[in-house]
Amino acid sequence: MIGKEEIRRIRESIGAKEGPILSLYVDVNPAKPENAGRAYALRAKDAMKALEVPGDLSERVLEVLQNQVLEARTAVFFAGEDLFEVLLLQVELPLVNSVKTAFLDEKAGRYLVDGVLAHWGEPFLLPLVYALDEYERYGIVYVDREKWRVFEVFLGEIEEVHDAFLALDTEAWRRLSLDAPGRRFNLGGIARGGAGQDLFAKRLEAWEERFYKALAHELERLSEARGFTRLVLMGPEEHTKLFLGHLPKRLRERVVAELPSLPHPGASPGEVLKRLEPVLEEVERREEVKFLERLEEAYPKAAFGPEVLARVQEGRVEVWVLPWHLEQEVYLCQDFAFADEAQALAYCENPEKKPLAAVLASLAEGYATKLEFVRGEAENRLLERGGMAALLRW
Repeated sequence: MIGKEEIRRIRESIGAKEGPILSLYVDVNPAKPENAGRAYALRAKDAMKALEVPGDLSERVLEVLQNQVLEARTAVFFAGEDLFEVLLLQVELPLVNSVKTAFLDEKAGRYLVDGVLAHWGEPFLLPLVYALDEYERYGIVYVDREKWRVFEVFLGEIEEVHDAFLALDTEAWRRLSLDAPGRRFNLGGIARGGAGQDLFAKRLEAWEERFYKALAHELERLSEARGFTRLVLMGPEEHTKLFLGHLPKRLRERVVAELPSLPHPGASPGEVLKRLEPVLEEVERREEVKFLERLEEAYPKAAFGPEVLARVQEGRVEVWVLPWHLEQEVYLCQDFAFADEAQALAYCENPEKKPLAAVLASLAEGYATKLEFVRGEAENRLLERGGMAALLRW
């Protein structure tokens, strides 16, 4: 799993490399029919040939694509004279599947086709940096009869945080987990009714209070240290509800789902991830719809449709929202992009038509605009509103 230090290293070491560097993003998802028979290797080969990448670099890349087992959805290559790095990611990246017809921009040193984005020159990090910055990092608090555990989920991978809740009294937790509501006063040696029961109940409630407060404090520490942006609670409802009630407001607001734990104790990280994947997908799509709804409510500090492109180039756009399948085209007069050919013709005689995906990076970087890509229902809504939206600075 890519952690904070790896992200920092990628930004500092690869981003600082002087060109020419091959930056290659390849959709290698084995579940897609178009990738059968490693067809992605041929697409990558065509891209490198079009960009005139040196043969030795091309061969090293193709050796990986043609001969190695790639258990990933996206393979990312950075290759140069003294650099060869491969990142295998369990997620799709933006811009990699945006162009149906091959497009070569010789001036920019960029080649796009469905399933491949290649750049020859300075390192091109935008698709990767987008994923590193914008994909949510989930903290999963997992409760079963044996113990409390924490998992981290990021970029489609899961990792157990083995030093989480080390101070927890495991034996005390087992006693408490057996003492669920409805069975609280059936423990051996405790009389039913009377002052003894009342005293025991008060002591148990005080112990519960200390127990869950300590857990909440530990989760807060972990969230800060590991950068959890969203939380999921998995376990028996009576315990997750109690725990949720003891979380500070800032953590409680990050909880996006509550789920039962798996039926058997000691579930593996892979089993937990398999249970989580459809839920996290649903959460992501739901939050994207909410974001669009907030934009609707933000008017006049929001814009929709083709006018967004003009607002970007005025430096007014803080967040530029785009469909994941970015099929729009733009018309360039020198370095200014128009959404409509007629508008462009009013400024120059021969506007150059390009896929928006080919110029998106330079526009976003040039005007300090944050990108946000949406899928599913949010993508459909966005297309109905002209294919793009923006949160404006003013």
